[in-house]
Amino acid sequence: MNIDPIKNPSELKFDLERPELRRDLHLFAAYVGEREVKRGHRDNSLSKVDTRRLAQLFSDWKAESKVQAAGHSSWVDFIDRLGLVDYDTQGEYAGHTSRAPCFPNNYVQLNTKAYKTLTSMTLARQETHLLETLLKDNQGGSSEFYCTSVLGRLDGFITWGSAMGVVPSLDFAAARRSLLDVLVRCPAGEWLSVASLVEYLKRHDRYFLIPKKPQFKHEWEQKKGRYCNFLEGHHRWGHDIEISEKVPDAFERVEGRYVERFLEGIPYLLGYVDVAYAERRPQSVYPTLGELQGFRVNERLQRALEGKIAEPTLRVTPSFELYVQSEFYPARWLRELAPVCDLVAEDTTTVFRLDQRKVAAACAANSKLDVIELLESLSTAPLPANVRRELSDWSALSDKFILYSDGSLLETNDQAADLEPFRVENIAKGIDVVRSPNKLYEELEKQQLAPLRIQHGEKSFSPLPLKSRSAFPRQSAAKKKRREPKTKITLMRVTRVQLLCPDREFLDRLQRLLADANCPVEADRKRLSLAYSNQYEKEVSQAIRTLKKDFQVKIDDQ
Repeated sequence: MNIDPIKNPSELKFDLERPELRRDLHLFAAYVGEREVKRGHRDNSLSKVDTRRLAQLFSDWKAESKVQAAGHSSWVDFIDRLGLVDYDTQGEYAGHTSRAPCFPNNYVQLNTKAYKTLTSMTLARQETHLLETLLKDNQGGSSEFYCTSVLGRLDGFITWGSAMGVVPSLDFAAARRSLLDVLVRCPAGEWLSVASLVEYLKRHDRYFLIPKKPQFKHEWEQKKGRYCNFLEGHHRWGHDIEISEKVPDAFERVEGRYVERFLEGIPYLLGYVDVAYAERRPQSVYPTLGELQGFRVNERLQRALEGKIAEPTLRVTPSFELYVQSEFYPARWLRELAPVCDLVAEDTTTVFRLDQRKVAAACAANSKLDVIELLESLSTAPLPANVRRELSDWSALSDKFILYSDGSLLETNDQAADLEPFRVENIAKGIDVVRSPNKLYEELEKQQLAPLRIQHGEKSFSPLPLKSRSAFPRQSAAKKKRREPKTKITLMRVTRVQLLCPDREFLDRLQRLLADANCPVEADRKRLSLAYSNQYEKEVSQAIRTLKKDFQVKIDDQ
């Protein structure tokens, strides 16, 4: 392929930070599955309360401010429409005079079957499913020709007349697949010219979107030709300039505009490409043409189209930290690990730390849970010996116990006593848990059994009288007990190294190389830093040597 590179990409505007669609999609499913979410009675939209909560959860840092300013977020609305939830979209009319439907008691329900099917897939199949969903969506008047992408900035043609003419017959899904096949053949990691891509399509695949001889339903459509739906204007909502297919630049003005809007749509949304814009200037013709000037293909596009997205890998360290390395959001893994771990960091490498209380609580709630077996099934290497030993001890703490309110422990000898009205549970011979201890004490005195009552303090047990007998050992007996040998503890010291990168482009490239080398790292995009254990110094050095082909790298030790 002969597509020209951009000579000075630094002069263009581009944003490498974008919301993580896959992560937010799973967070939305969890949010809906855990609570009742009711849609608006009149407009059938999410409530402002739910929208604000979702904006705080999601990865779009602009979403919360948009909700505060306008009451809604286009990113939240986009995630809402991706098909994992069900709700009434038809509504009902309140009476014969109603002009619009209403939606009473319209609750959002998680499509549990579809979601379980999705999360049971491998990451490669999940990616294929998500891509196919987006490719088949937004046909006709909802396509890139007319609607701005949720993360895009380019305006579209006016929708006037889009229900007729050539647009209803176009197969946008096939056109999008065709463009992806072209993009995947572009050199990865290099800024390329959008105008050159349009010129390549004009010469080699001119009819990738609109057929040479479309099938028209009306005679007037056939007279106006292939571009009858696309009108330019001298102002934003104008439609006073017709585009004839006979003019030399007709392809650039129609298909060229579509290519620009496609690039900032599905490929950018999924992280397959980066896009770069020229400085926005006053324009004389709408919609915008030529503002999107550059694009850069990511290597993940080829892996996604070929179904070669690798499964996540887990590494457990002796310091009880778990490193989950995954190119895309590993929802199923995170859901399985969350009950027994604390989340430390979330990025391409997600870091957990095993928590004793969570492990014990999870084992108590599910007697069939084997944390060691769970981690071994996910880990790429055997568990460290100290982690295995501690997990075994933590799991033993999960034995259930019952807390009795207003109860006491009663010890009796062979004397016959009527305890049935007060007995809660017999623990052992002569030891019972009883209720209403005050009444029981009075009853035992009436039976002339000479009961002895001991009230223990909040911080320590009260000593028993010298001549009293008890099945429990006395303090003196406990002191005579032989001391057990001390447990040997081996502390492992892990030294971490932090690299501060000059910009996000270098950070992203270095992180991708380390991910390919299965080197667990923690990335902080705000501080432009990478942290790793010093035992991976060899892998990091190799990645830096690779980058020295394109950069002059110097490491300054602080």
